[in-house]
Amino acid sequence: MTQEPEYRSRGSRGRDISQTRAQRKAARPEESSSRMPRKTFRTADPETRRESSSENGFRAVRELETKVRPERHTKKSPDDTAAKPQKTSLIDKLKAHAEQPQPEAWTPRNLSTPDSSKRADRHMGDYVAGLHERNRMIGDEFRRPRKGKGSLIALVMLGVIFMILGSIVFGGWFLLVRSPGQAIETGKEVTVVIPEGSSVSAIADILVQHGIVDNANMFKLMVRMRAGGTLFHAGSYTLVTGSGYDAAITALSAPPAPVEVVTLTIIEGLRIDAIAQAVSDQMGLSAAEFEARAHSGAPDYAETYPYLAGIYNGSLEGFLFPDTYEFTDEATIDDVIARMLARFDDVWQSLEVPKERLEMFSVPELVTIASLTEREASWDKERPLVASVIENRLEIDMMLQFCSTVQFLLPPERMTVLPLSLEDIQIESPYNTYRNAGLPPGPICNPSKASLEAAARPADTDYLYFVLTSKTGEQTFSRTWEEHDAASALAAEVFGY
Repeated sequence: MTQEPEYRSRGSRGRDISQTRAQRKAARPEESSSRMPRKTFRTADPETRRESSSENGFRAVRELETKVRPERHTKKSPDDTAAKPQKTSLIDKLKAHAEQPQPEAWTPRNLSTPDSSKRADRHMGDYVAGLHERNRMIGDEFRRPRKGKGSLIALVMLGVIFMILGSIVFGGWFLLVRSPGQAIETGKEVTVVIPEGSSVSAIADILVQHGIVDNANMFKLMVRMRAGGTLFHAGSYTLVTGSGYDAAITALSAPPAPVEVVTLTIIEGLRIDAIAQAVSDQMGLSAAEFEARAHSGAPDYAETYPYLAGIYNGSLEGFLFPDTYEFTDEATIDDVIARMLARFDDVWQSLEVPKERLEMFSVPELVTIASLTEREASWDKERPLVASVIENRLEIDMMLQFCSTVQFLLPPERMTVLPLSLEDIQIESPYNTYRNAGLPPGPICNPSKASLEAAARPADTDYLYFVLTSKTGEQTFSRTWEEHDAASALAAEVFGY
């Protein structure tokens, strides 16, 4: 063995840093030819140094695998394949490996010398470096992006996204802006009334109906595009059909010119003839024309209000809602009827009639029940009770025999006269419930909201009779004929008949 020299100072790995490289090299023992030749790693080029280290590391890994598992690196002969050896347990393999002598290339010699220790450390470093290099190359293989197919899929998906966005934009433009409006006659002056509190959408619909603009969506878009928004005023305007969006917006942005307003008040429970007379008295329109139009004009409004389709004789009786209205002095009979029908529809929709009720009766039948309730009850608290009597009698096929249905057939001056004569109750008419079972074919007056509510939601009772027993309008309700007979005697005492 070579005597280890005495070192005056040592580096991190035991080198004599006080000696020159040539002196340290001369002091090294000659290496055996059987040993693995020493590789020089400290080259000027770092990349060359890394590649040299990697090659030695890979060689060390392959040699180790060949020694431990030689069967992986040895081709099997046909005889070996045919004769399958018996499986050897892992413990037997480890024992056999322990008994085998270590390969000479891996047997460190003269480990007590610094040079031998250095070579062993360097050889193990090469092995570890090789493992790191192999792991890095395997990782790079998995991380390497695929070319061609991924790019094509990305382009296809991008194209599909652009097609969808284009369809949405084009469809929105076509539906919201370019949707066809109604054909209009241009150059005609019309009066347009903007109700108080109307939204931009409601104003757009009014302008389209009067032919001022041809597209409500375009009008709303033009209003939104104006800087700072647009404030419209309620009132009556004189506009020209086909004048365009800018002209309409400009005109409605200014306060309307003062106009004369006519007020029309219709009380609850009137027939069409009485309403016609009120329209004539308060607005100066023809009562005869109004009555003729109201008695036969239902088919003209059935498209807007489907429940008017097929009603008896096409009469609007029961659907001209009693209320107070304001019109300009240029309003026509059709304007008055349209406003009253629109008001009825608003009230009816607000009631939210139960579904089961609509399954039992149609809208005209419910309005008929409401008209009977309106004429038979004087107090709102009694209207649901009267409606329950109507329903209870209909359920047992009992004739209604209501005096109000006969009064409907009499002249206006006799509509409130009681009692009826025998001749009155013998009048031949489908409205006469003394001669005909069930409901009359249509309403007998134009009822109030309270009566419509009672028809939609009658009280839950078993009453079959009622009679007026007070001069203030209260009635007595009975379940049996005996109770009703006693109440009728009380009514005779009160009214003297």
